[in-house]
Amino acid sequence: MRKLFLIFLVGTACAGAACGDDGTEPAPSACFDYSKFDGETPEVSFTADVLPVFQRSCSFSSTCHGAEAGSAGFAYLGPGLSEQATPAQVDAIVAQNVGVASRSPSGMPRIAAGDPANSFLMHKLDDTLSCGDLECAPDSCGAPMPFGGEPLPAAERDAIRRWIQQGAKVN
Repeated sequence: MRKLFLIFLVGTACAGAACGDDGTEPAPSACFDYSKFDGETPEVSFTADVLPVFQRSCSFSSTCHGAEAGSAGFAYLGPGLSEQATPAQVDAIVAQNVGVASRSPSGMPRIAAGDPANSFLMHKLDDTLSCGDLECAPDSCGAPMPFGGEPLPAAERDAIRRWIQQGAKVN
């Protein structure tokens, strides 16, 4: 009898903790908290701070994000790390990503200049595909990025986030 009471007690506590007063579940704790994020400082340079991260983590293969013309719907994120990006390549990165609808039916652009919270790229990099106003189910949004690897360090993700917050400028 005592065992049954403990199961009931634990089950009741877990059910109560999982739901709010209005019957909805609380937001996942892994969602990025933009209310505490300073997107203005330090100033971020695309070519000095963001592009090297893309080159090292995203564009090392032409089958993913390394083909200038894009490949299989994947946006271009720059040449491999061993190459210096030309102005035309930088322009191609911006043209294929900033203000462009994502390949997945997310309801967000890949990069929304000035709005990292509504940039699909940040959800992919932060692995927050169940957060925010995404229209795709987490399993149909694709995999978190970089694909098959460890997440980017927080400092690198924050540099990309700041670049987006600061207007996703080519600088």
